[in-house]
Formats: sequence, structure tokens, C-alpha cells
Amino acid sequence: MPKPLDDTATSTFPQWVAWGSLVLALALFFGNTTDALREQDDLARLRAEILTKRMEFDDALARARPGTPGMAGDQEDLQSLLVAIDRLGYTPAELLQHYPEPPPTPTPDGDDAPPVPPADPSSGTQPTNR
Repeated sequence: MPKPLDDTATSTFPQWVAWGSLVLALALFFGNTTDALREQDDLARLRAEILTKRMEFDDALARARPGTPGMAGDQEDLQSLLVAIDRLGYTPAELLQHYPEPPPTPTPDGDDAPPVPPADPSSGTQPTNR
């Protein structure tokens, strides 16, 4: 029959293994948790950046799409004019029938010629009536 051990003769090896395992488990847990939190913050930042870029790209595509007004800066685009007429439900001929060109307004000297447009300051030349 085995002899019971008294308290003074008990081994501390299992207690040392338990404490060491606890320290190792805590180190692994907190080491992985801080990396995961950092990665979560990075992913949230990347998601916001991707959404911002996507909105910028969608706006750029909308501006560059044929038929979009203001596509080439201040220059008029014939395709955008035709698309706008089509959205009204007209063909160009029907639009001209419904909205005829107004008659020319007489100039102060009695001439029916169209008035001279104002000078373009960037060109340095004066327009002439021909």
C-alpha cells in the first residue's frame, strides 16, 4: 500500500507547469489581440480610402462618358447636346419645329444684321461684321 505524502514532501513541478502555461497563454493571447486590433484599424482605414477612390473614379467616369455635359471643360459636346434633346423626347427636327429660332432684333442703325459680339480679351483682336 502506498504511503500518503505529507505537505512538506509535495513536489512543486505541476504548479510551476501551470503558472508557466498561464503566462505563455496570456502572452500569446495579448500578442495576437494587439496585432488583430492593429490590423482591424488598418482595414477600416483602407476601406474608407477605397470608398473615397471609388467615388472619385465614378465621378471621373461620369465626366468622361460620351454625352455627359461638361465633358471637355467649357467646350460643348455635340453628343451631350443630342442626348439632352433625346431625354426631352424630341428629335432635333422636332425640337426645331417646337422651338423656332426667334427673329433677329433690329440694330439701332436700322440694319437687320446681327449685332457684333463683344471683343474677346484673350485673343487681342476685334470682331468685325461682314
